[in-house]
Amino acid sequence: MGTETRILLLSSRDHQEGFDEPPSQWRRGEGHSRGPSGIARADSVAPVAEHLLETVAATPGVRVAHRSVFHPSEILAAIGDHRPDVVLNLCEALGGDSRLEVHAAWLLQRLGLPFTGSPFHALRHCLYKLEANQILARAGVRVPATVRVDSPDHLQHLPRITFPAIVKPEREDGSLGIESRSVVHDLGELRAQVDHVVHTYKQPAIVQRYIHGRELSVSLLGWPTPRVLPPGEITFHELPHGYPHILTFDSKWEAGSVDYNGTKSVAAVLRPRELRRVAAIGRRAFDVLGLRDYGRVDVRVDERGDPYVIDVNPNCDLSEDGGFALAAARAGLPYADMVWEVLRSALRRREDDAVLFASRGRSSRNRLSRPREVASRFNLGVAGATAAP
Repeated sequence: MGTETRILLLSSRDHQEGFDEPPSQWRRGEGHSRGPSGIARADSVAPVAEHLLETVAATPGVRVAHRSVFHPSEILAAIGDHRPDVVLNLCEALGGDSRLEVHAAWLLQRLGLPFTGSPFHALRHCLYKLEANQILARAGVRVPATVRVDSPDHLQHLPRITFPAIVKPEREDGSLGIESRSVVHDLGELRAQVDHVVHTYKQPAIVQRYIHGRELSVSLLGWPTPRVLPPGEITFHELPHGYPHILTFDSKWEAGSVDYNGTKSVAAVLRPRELRRVAAIGRRAFDVLGLRDYGRVDVRVDERGDPYVIDVNPNCDLSEDGGFALAAARAGLPYADMVWEVLRSALRRREDDAVLFASRGRSSRNRLSRPREVASRFNLGVAGATAAP
């Protein structure tokens, strides 16, 4: 590596967005041009990517390129074009399918290229909510009882479900598929909501015991030993009477809606013992599922004060007004420092690899010369996708 650190920011492109023009190249002290940033939709990472690009590019001694990708072959082409020292991975989908988020991490791992965020296996575990729940339960982490339902017709074959319960799509994030009617109180409501989820989202439903109590978010930052940032709390007291106390899709994305206006994210006020218990279960879930660099663990505390992990979010939202950035701010970390803490984690792994390979008389850069090998595994047929020599 020369005097500059080469950083490639990879973000997923929505199927409605056009193909990239030549990617933006940024260097401190030079002019810059902006390509199309895409359609700013609730599930688009384009605005976050643009802001991260500006933040990282403001640091001396770095060269940053941004490439939004739709197909795996575009990841290989971007790596071949820019020969990065590290990748800032914001890929939340490939081919318009959020399930393929894990493939981006798999490709980067196969190439031996340091990248930010959780590795393939952690993303894979967290993609399927029941699988993550089962792994945590086996490790002794307290989680709500959860079952997977392929069809409302199969409900009678399941173990008895305790009401109230909450119904979610099996493999969505950002609260997609969660609405006020997701909390069900009897078999009729359960059947209707399972039918809605299965037919609307074309995937099984997860039925989980609803924990009524405080909802806290535990954010963790750093590698190899992450630190727990000051927890946040979602308040529900401004919701209309009778609304369930949950974060729906509208709560997060539909500004002006009843759900959005009635839920607020604030700093959690916890007694020392409560803070220790919540931080401990968040750290334990982070470690058990193999998360890395940054992530958020959502916790519910029941009426007895027992914390339950209800969701684990690797590679969570890095927007400046998102919950993770707010947690970093509560710890005294400005946004740019938070972003660089994430990047430094990946750069440390690169340095560790360089030392390991040097001790074996090999060059770690040789590991980046395999895009065609990886392409053949995916049957991508990548012409001209070559990495650094």
